[in-house]
Amino acid sequence: MKQRRAILFAGAAIDFSNASQVRAKLQSAADSVALALVKEPRGMAAAQLQAIAERQFSALMRTETGTDASISVSVAGKTIQVSARIAMPTSFLKIVHQDKVSIGVNAVAAYGQPKLQIALVLDNTGSVGQMGKMAALKQATNDLLDKLSTLNAAPGDVKVSLVPFNTQVRVATSYSSASWLRWGVKLENPNIGATIANGPTSATWGGCLSDRDMDYDISSEPPRGGSSNHVAANCQYGSLAQTMPLSSNLETVRSVVNAMTPTGATNVTIGLSTGMATLRADSPFGDASSSDPEVQKFVILLTDGNNTQNRFGGNGSEGNTYTVDIDERLRQACNHARATRVQVFTVRVIAGNESLLRACATEPGMYYSAASAGEIAPAFAKILNQIVMPRLAM
Repeated sequence: MKQRRAILFAGAAIDFSNASQVRAKLQSAADSVALALVKEPRGMAAAQLQAIAERQFSALMRTETGTDASISVSVAGKTIQVSARIAMPTSFLKIVHQDKVSIGVNAVAAYGQPKLQIALVLDNTGSVGQMGKMAALKQATNDLLDKLSTLNAAPGDVKVSLVPFNTQVRVATSYSSASWLRWGVKLENPNIGATIANGPTSATWGGCLSDRDMDYDISSEPPRGGSSNHVAANCQYGSLAQTMPLSSNLETVRSVVNAMTPTGATNVTIGLSTGMATLRADSPFGDASSSDPEVQKFVILLTDGNNTQNRFGGNGSEGNTYTVDIDERLRQACNHARATRVQVFTVRVIAGNESLLRACATEPGMYYSAASAGEIAPAFAKILNQIVMPRLAM
């Protein structure tokens, strides 16, 4: 009797293990069907949705042994709801007259595109002017804006900010009387000539900002006075394009993109921290941002080289010893970004610290490496697909 019971328990365990595997496959099929259905036009007749669901479900489950397999679809508000069922034949439980195990799962996918806020943080250093990279970057960004404009169904559905960077970022000189600026800060880097290193006055300021004091330099935290304030600096490179806060006017963004000019050395940290700031409603650069948790926020960060100079050190040349220190600032800025709900995509074009940029992306699949200028546009297209892909509702 004990041996028979042990055999029964072992056999039941096999049946339930099989049922668990079938449940996983059934859930995957239901999820896939739900995601496919939300791509269909809104208002499609229930019978048409059901027919599509049945075809896809049959194809996905065709290799699964079972009976009474079925799928049903319903529309509730802005969601598609899918229920799938299958009766799996048992092997050992038949001994106790249980011929089948009934398995059921549900999946819900949301209609519609959520509101998007995207910060484009784009390397504008001198090396971007080589090998056709700047022309390719402008074209890829314009293509991205074209596609985003088709999603801008209502004002504010899609907002984009633009942060061109080299060793600095540049903002509008109309901010010259802002309380969040610091004046009279001498840049510590001995490789920056005194004419540039000595801080400007509000009357002579060209809009350039250098790194904030450590550890505000790695953060998008809003300035609250003193060392947390942004540092007004003389422009190392006067042709650096201006940072543009979030805007739903994508044509205005496009005009700034087309005016970008490659010049100067690389400080990715200030680009990322400024881009993050444009997505914060409590930041001086984020007054058009939203605190609504339903708004999805992204950074697309592109660079083509290693960090070579910031306010504190580096001579702008590849391989200078201060690169390690700037990389560490960037690593910490990436960690700061990861602690927020902003999702970060990174794109490396030909050169740059691959391991650092890969780690900076929110997920491994959000890092892209472009081996040539011509691969920038495909990378941006793939990123947009990731941003707008339908997602299962929780």
